[in-house]
Amino acid sequence: MTAFVPGLELARMLYDVVRPVLAERGLAHTAALVGPGSDVLGLDDATSTDHDWGPRLQVLLSPADHAEQATDLHEELRHRLPTQIGGWTSRAAPAASDGTRGLGDGTATGPVEHRVEILTIDDLLRRLLGPVDPRGPMTAADWLVVPQQRLLSLTAGAVLHDDLGLEAVRERLRYYPHDVWLYQQAAAWTAIGQDEHLAPRAGMAGDDLGSRLVTARVCRTGVQLAFLQERRYAPYDKWLGTALARLASTGPLRSALAAVLAASESAERQRRLGDVLVELVRRHNALGLTAPAPERTSRFHGRPFDVVDGAAIALRLTQTVTDPEVRRLVERPLVGGIDLVTASTDLAGDVGRTEVLRRLY
Repeated sequence: MTAFVPGLELARMLYDVVRPVLAERGLAHTAALVGPGSDVLGLDDATSTDHDWGPRLQVLLSPADHAEQATDLHEELRHRLPTQIGGWTSRAAPAASDGTRGLGDGTATGPVEHRVEILTIDDLLRRLLGPVDPRGPMTAADWLVVPQQRLLSLTAGAVLHDDLGLEAVRERLRYYPHDVWLYQQAAAWTAIGQDEHLAPRAGMAGDDLGSRLVTARVCRTGVQLAFLQERRYAPYDKWLGTALARLASTGPLRSALAAVLAASESAERQRRLGDVLVELVRRHNALGLTAPAPERTSRFHGRPFDVVDGAAIALRLTQTVTDPEVRRLVERPLVGGIDLVTASTDLAGDVGRTEVLRRLY
């Protein structure tokens, strides 16, 4: 069995082969591996090799060079690329019914059906961000309507050569502007405030399943908040736990999350959820963004439900916002960015719906 090689390493090896071809043509270019894929995030492993994985690369050309040379360059690479890169076939299989492509036949001969995409920077940005163009002024709505996974997929990965300015775009998108960041945290705290008392109420009513479901939802929101507190984009759910574990400061939070999700009865679950919420408050206070919030739980309207009052922390955050556009947002219900609004991949990830979703803000 071929030894696993991380996709980012394969991309570097592939570019070593592609670069001389580009040099012979005198092409100014950017070469990168960004966009969808666990390999871009450095989270790929042997399981990742079954689809949309392998030696791959994006080569960006100027619009004029792309119009004149992209087709011929693609064909030249078919004839000049080796059949293996890093021990893995450079051939891609035909697309499956769902559009994914596995590894091609490593024993085949003849031209290589490779994974070198030849694009313009406009093509790449439209694919990942839809109508949001980070090279011009960006509104708060622009930031909020793009899923964090897409922002992460453009700012992660690797740029191997950059004549055309992709790194400048990545730097612009490195993280949210300060007041958008405040808004995102306030929206997450609002969601926690709306849910934190529901799990114990379900448990009191004898609905253990309902208690578990709401607890899991609060925990997921808490993890999204933790990424915001770290000033890191959150990946989509498959990698939330893995990516959280890479943040050293989240050790106490991860322990608390594990304990609450393992709790077998509702009273214990409530106590453990309180530990999660108090840890999030501690993390909030450490940022120094507002006056310190109490690092303890209290009763919810006299009921025996322990909460931290996420709505109160949200209010403290909104009071620090100074940007006029974001001030208008915090005067309305705090729905948060698209990741907090919906867990639907088809809705949040469809760049064709971006303009419609922008109306939320």
